Amino acid sequence: MDRFAAMATFVRVAELGSLSAVARELGLTQPAVSQQIASLERHLRTRLFHRSTRKLTLTASGETYLARARQILDEVAEVEEDLLCLSSELKGSLRVQAPSGLGQKYLAPLIVEFHREHRGLTVELILGDHVADLIGEGVDVAFRLGTLASASLVARKLGSVSRILVASPGYVAAHGNPATPDELTRHDHVRFSWTSAGEHLTLIGPQGPVTVAVRSSFRANNSFVLVQALRSGLGVGGVQLPLVQDLLENGELVRVLEDYAYPPMDLHAVYSSGRFVPRKVRALVEHLVTGLAQVPGLELPPRSTAW
Repeated sequence: MDRFAAMATFVRVAELGSLSAVARELGLTQPAVSQQIASLERHLRTRLFHRSTRKLTLTASGETYLARARQILDEVAEVEEDLLCLSSELKGSLRVQAPSGLGQKYLAPLIVEFHREHRGLTVELILGDHVADLIGEGVDVAFRLGTLASASLVARKLGSVSRILVASPGYVAAHGNPATPDELTRHDHVRFSWTSAGEHLTLIGPQGPVTVAVRSSFRANNSFVLVQALRSGLGVGGVQLPLVQDLLENGELVRVLEDYAYPPMDLHAVYSSGRFVPRKVRALVEHLVTGLAQVPGLELPPRSTAW
């Protein structure tokens, strides 16, 4: 038995909770993965998993072994990383997840530029506004907007994204330009499907936060779809300033309630907690930090290299 390979397989089975999922990931058969786990249990003389027809759960011994196995695998990865640093070339695969709007307009070109400079890497970019399961989906690094829901992630803040209210000139001409937040109740509202605020929105104004009721006439789970709806005159809506700065400049959209804005959304790079952060991930994040300095509506934090 290759104990190191069996240890790595055990960790992935513990993380995914599925022999078949790990088999697909490793290009093995499910019996082969099951045999590795069984051989490891015989070697350790203890059961690592409780098995049922529906799921695998760790035993107390399995929990202990998982913590130490992760530590050992991370130390091996760090040693390999130190040796690879003797060469300037980055190698291996890099799977990245980013929000659809900001990802497509600003992050994707920077990631393409990064890949052009590091051709030894195989890069996969996944765009979507869902919260990716980093371990389950095999994501090396994700870029997330808003409050981080999980404390089990290592996060680096890359900036704060301004959000404003906009509408098309045609909509404003037909329905009027609201002078106060309360007047938004008489307007059609365009917004994200996944927002937790219900039929209310909170704006920050000269006197502080203001919460008003709104009537959502159009919802979507994609930033560019919302921008298109606003350009088409479907209503008033909140958008990330970086996505519409050019449309404001050419007059396709106009700002509504200029003295008010949504609370800014933080942009973070996130990585699985307790794992060694590979050089390829650190290099990508540093490349993005440099490139994001040119993005309108994105306020950068003080320069930091810490995770």
